[in-house]
Amino acid sequence: MSQLLIIGGGITGLAAAWEAVQFPRVEVTLIDAQPRLGGKILGSEIAIADEQPLMIDEGADAFLARVPDAVQLCKELGLEEEFTHPAVGRAQVFLGGELRFLPTDTVLGVPLDFESLAASGLISPAAIERASSEVDVDWPAPTGDVSIGEFLTERYGRELVEHVVAPLIGGINAGNVDRLSLQAVTPQLFAAARGGGSLTLALRKQQQQSPTDPTDPVFTALLGGTSVLVDALHDALEARGVQILTGSEAVSCSQSDQGKILTELSTGSISSDEVLICTPAAKAAHLLRSISPNTARQLEQISYSSVALLTFVFNKESVPGELLASGFLIPRTAQLLMTAASVGSTKWAHWDDGKHVVLRVSAGHSGDLRGAELTDEELILGLQADLQTTLGITDPAVATRVSRWPDGFAQYEVGHLQLIESIEQSLNKDCPQILLAGSSYRGLGIPACIEQGRSAAAKLVDS
Repeated sequence: MSQLLIIGGGITGLAAAWEAVQFPRVEVTLIDAQPRLGGKILGSEIAIADEQPLMIDEGADAFLARVPDAVQLCKELGLEEEFTHPAVGRAQVFLGGELRFLPTDTVLGVPLDFESLAASGLISPAAIERASSEVDVDWPAPTGDVSIGEFLTERYGRELVEHVVAPLIGGINAGNVDRLSLQAVTPQLFAAARGGGSLTLALRKQQQQSPTDPTDPVFTALLGGTSVLVDALHDALEARGVQILTGSEAVSCSQSDQGKILTELSTGSISSDEVLICTPAAKAAHLLRSISPNTARQLEQISYSSVALLTFVFNKESVPGELLASGFLIPRTAQLLMTAASVGSTKWAHWDDGKHVVLRVSAGHSGDLRGAELTDEELILGLQADLQTTLGITDPAVATRVSRWPDGFAQYEVGHLQLIESIEQSLNKDCPQILLAGSSYRGLGIPACIEQGRSAAAKLVDS
């Protein structure tokens, strides 16, 4: 029998364990320092006086449907009946004191149709003329990685970047597009640009050749919340004999004289043939400091941003007007505490009880530490003031919840993928029995983490 130890019980580690149990003669142990599994996937009830409590996600409330990994894993676990899709798909941007819809004909904010962009009112006529000239230039292909902001500003002008691209991509990644990597964060844009010429024309061609039906839902959610996936994995893994240890922190990894990996824990130690580390890079660096010092030093170069996600529940009559969008984004130039808001009760039909409006509001990003540093009360008051500015809500919420994600978003800055390749080569040289996977490395979203976990587990146990 081969012994595999998985360190980290977030979705990456859980998916890795699920993949590993598909192989015969593999014993799997999964450990996590927290008392629960799931990492950033968490749901909890919000109590409302004299009303049925609402079960609302505290982290990701959905996953990409057009990237197959999460959907496929759910199907393997028999969760198809839990699938649901957004009732409303369009988002808005708060600009010039009002909410304006993002144009539908874009790829990550890059315009495919300039008339649609002009009709949105998000950029000025002069900026439309500047952006539309991109199709007339024979642009050279990028020779290496570059920041998203720098690359798109040169082609389309700064106004498009600040009003459309940055709120969208920067909001998703809690980062600064002038530092985020084009290659790592937006591989679709990088792939389209590699042939040179107009990015807009290349994206149009890419879309025409895509096998995906553009009318298919972009996102899928689970009716009971994303934590349903975590619970199903936990039950399935236990049923297949996986030893799951929560509240057990990994302290360090070393190699024994017998060629095994010895992992010291806060509760003892474990000897295994292979180890898969599915933790944030900073924790991985700590674990690897003695076994691969160079890998540890490189892992420490990956930076993070911290985010607070506040859930507000308002009586429906407290919210003026009709909420028509799934949510809205805030450009940094607006200088609000809020970075984005999801209108959960509009986006998800199963969150709409007919009496309340559910809003999930984010604060904090790279360069803005307020989401981490303000107290819960200060965050609630500050974001309620922003909701008055953006939506005209003056009544207090009937229920609130503060969810904090310190160092929750790895920042894939320029050169990130090259750094990850160097990290992987260094670790393979020093200890090929250990691999890394997770949101610090090759993708932040749930599907990307699932794919990384499963691929790494298969590589270790099938070698």
